[in-house]
Amino acid sequence: MKNLKKSYHHGNLKEELIEKGIEIINEMGEEKLSLRYVAKMCGVSNAAPYTYFKKKEDLLEAISNYIWKMLAKELNETREKYRNKEELLVKLGKKYVTFFCENSRYYHFIISRNNMKIDLLSEFSKSENDNQNAFYILKTEATKVFEKYSIPPESIQDKIIAMWALVQGLVTIVTMNNLSFSEYWEKKIEEIIKSSCMIPSL
Repeated sequence: MKNLKKSYHHGNLKEELIEKGIEIINEMGEEKLSLRYVAKMCGVSNAAPYTYFKKKEDLLEAISNYIWKMLAKELNETREKYRNKEELLVKLGKKYVTFFCENSRYYHFIISRNNMKIDLLSEFSKSENDNQNAFYILKTEATKVFEKYSIPPESIQDKIIAMWALVQGLVTIVTMNNLSFSEYWEKKIEEIIKSSCMIPSL
């Protein structure tokens, strides 16, 4: 476990508490997490976390929202950069994978959740939930592409689930400990996504 040095700057204590909470869970397990222990690890008073969280469960929810919100932001930036371009779906898939590979502590936290809700089968309406917003970007852009090829709605759902499984699987593989993978893994990930038959014309 890292030292107890007070490392936050004025105004970002909430983020520091969240990041330290992720660290505690990944290194010691969720049972070790408490608002008091997070405060200790951040070098602040026991009362400080209660400015933002009333209980441990509030911190856990904030951690999940924090991660999904950052992912949604990066996916949206990728969408804007490649909007109306043929490689948009490939780039979105690659961004999903690289985000979690570069932030493996976030991925390990996310997959440890037993109450994460991502609705793969509902209508493609935007949700206020942050993890749904990240998935919303992926599935709405995929839907637009597949509709251009007159693919039936039920087949579109199947393809989106398959695409989701592909990127989830790639993250799991690349973040495995002691795994030998291509040193050009970012390029390789893009090639794998591009070569999948789920994306028309690519």
